[in-house]
Amino acid sequence: MSFSVRSGEVLCVGGLVGAGRTETVRAIFGLDEKTDGRILIDGKTCNIRSPKDAIAAGSGYVTEDRKGEGLVLKLDVGENITLAALDMFRSGIHLNLGNEKNVVKEYVQKLNIKTPSIFQKVENLSGGNQQKVVLAKWLLSKCKVLILDEPTRGIDVGAKIEVYNLINELAKEGKAILVITSEIPELLGICDRVVVMARGRLSGTLSREEANQESVMTLAVGAQSTSPADTVTMEKERGR
Repeated sequence: MSFSVRSGEVLCVGGLVGAGRTETVRAIFGLDEKTDGRILIDGKTCNIRSPKDAIAAGSGYVTEDRKGEGLVLKLDVGENITLAALDMFRSGIHLNLGNEKNVVKEYVQKLNIKTPSIFQKVENLSGGNQQKVVLAKWLLSKCKVLILDEPTRGIDVGAKIEVYNLINELAKEGKAILVITSEIPELLGICDRVVVMARGRLSGTLSREEANQESVMTLAVGAQSTSPADTVTMEKERGR
């Protein structure tokens, strides 16, 4: 498969469970090993073999496993926000803790993170506020490409709206945003374009005008006949 996402664009990746969407973006971010293919950012080939390489190339990744991979639950809000950008606060072998504290407060306010203190352990926050801490971490890293895997899973309606608004703001700022979502209404609501995967391959690309529930589901099923398991999964997706 091959696809591109432009600066200022929200590209959504649709497909049924097991289509290979998460595996694809994990390989792009260097979390999983890729056996072939090229990744280009700003037209330049990037040799991404690890998340460290991806961050250095200007990428950020909001994983679908917020608690397992997106946060260090025993650390506080501030420590989690600055994890991917510690070099910003380095002064010789030490960190400028005063500067770090000021920047963290700025991002807590900017993203409306509800916490009694920046020193609150992140495990004690609600799911929506935990997700905003993850987003703050990648915004602070100044990434050019932001990958969001199921960004509103497990958070309440109010937090979802805040995440949608933030995605729109980031696109306006010129970031290239790649969103994986299993919720078709969410996909249709935030996309500029949609790519749909089926059985590990790119099944098709839709413009915002072409994208609707029927066209997305048709591509998600793919050209091959559906197995009973696929049919059950498809019906579950439709019911969401």
